[in-house]
Amino acid sequence: MRQPVTGKPPTRRQLAAQETRQKLLRAALTNFSQRPYAEVTVGDIARSAGVAHGLLSHHFNGKESLYAEAVREIDRRLRAATEMSHHGPAGERLRRHLAAHLRFLAENEGAAVNLILHHGETGDLAWESFEATRREGVRAICELLGLDADEPALQLSMRGYGAACDETALLWLRSGRPFAIEALVNVWITFLSAALRAARDLAPTPALTKALEELEARRADSS
Repeated sequence: MRQPVTGKPPTRRQLAAQETRQKLLRAALTNFSQRPYAEVTVGDIARSAGVAHGLLSHHFNGKESLYAEAVREIDRRLRAATEMSHHGPAGERLRRHLAAHLRFLAENEGAAVNLILHHGETGDLAWESFEATRREGVRAICELLGLDADEPALQLSMRGYGAACDETALLWLRSGRPFAIEALVNVWITFLSAALRAARDLAPTPALTKALEELEARRADSS
């Protein structure tokens, strides 16, 4: 957490508090990446961080709040690793973005399975973190394709697209990654095309037709 800018250097107590908070966050990321949420206790995290049990509640107001912060932290890392390029045709940039997303999941498999893709055991606070992550991902894709992410028909269909991508990625990881990343990117592009066609069926717009044409052109070029 950033400290307010006051013009004064942080005190030793403030520095110690920041370090304790970071230790707890690192320990939470490790523990929640290794085991499902329900199997990790506050004591596990405190022991891993090497701090007193009560400091977790002091700095994070409990396990759920710390879990939500761990989700936000892994999301920040994911976004940094998958930042959308500003160069090249939209379809090509989208493929690079999706491939980078899958590489991050593969390179951080424990975090991907327990913090990014599987969120059925968590409370409202963590769920909102997941939802914010998904909304931002959908918004970035819509912006790339020149679409209005707030359009109701598109919101409905893209919700299905995001869920399909999460489920296939989770199964892909759990089954030992039996397909190459590029092959899975093709599957996700197929899902996206289907979502855009569904949105166009509900509320036809020139922008949706153009986005579909761009996706189909890139799929034909890559086949």
